[in-house]
Amino acid sequence: MKNFLFLICILFVGCCGALSDKDYEPQLVQIFLHHGQLDEVNTFEETLTKDLIPGTVKTSFWFTKREQEIILSTAERYGFFNFPDTILAKPDITIRPDHGAEILHIKEGSRDKTVVWFYPPDQEKFKYFSLLIELRNLILNIVESKPEYKVLPPRKGGYQ
Repeated sequence: MKNFLFLICILFVGCCGALSDKDYEPQLVQIFLHHGQLDEVNTFEETLTKDLIPGTVKTSFWFTKREQEIILSTAERYGFFNFPDTILAKPDITIRPDHGAEILHIKEGSRDKTVVWFYPPDQEKFKYFSLLIELRNLILNIVESKPEYKVLPPRKGGYQ
């Protein structure tokens, strides 16, 4: 019996150690990214929503400390906190399907910035639009590389 309890204790400690890679890390850099029709990364609420077309799936999600540092340093380097709040679409041009606004909100300490943009962007009024898209793509690349994302079901369709 003592050997059995000892074995259970060792298995419990071993399992806890194996889970440490997935331990929660405080979200000192909070990020909300809405892109496409229904895709969202929301570390304010620690969730990730994937548009399955049709339907969605939502799971728990957060960035590691290192991922937060990478995103924040890139945002700082690109001047994200000085970007305009809204980037309007070019007048008289429409895109189909129109998914509406994309939103990137980053909060770190006292810095809190939200940028909303529409397609096709009026790049004459905001010449740094490509940097905003690079920052968005960096966040999406990190999200899509994580095991939490990889286990989600694939999209079933597309928008027309």
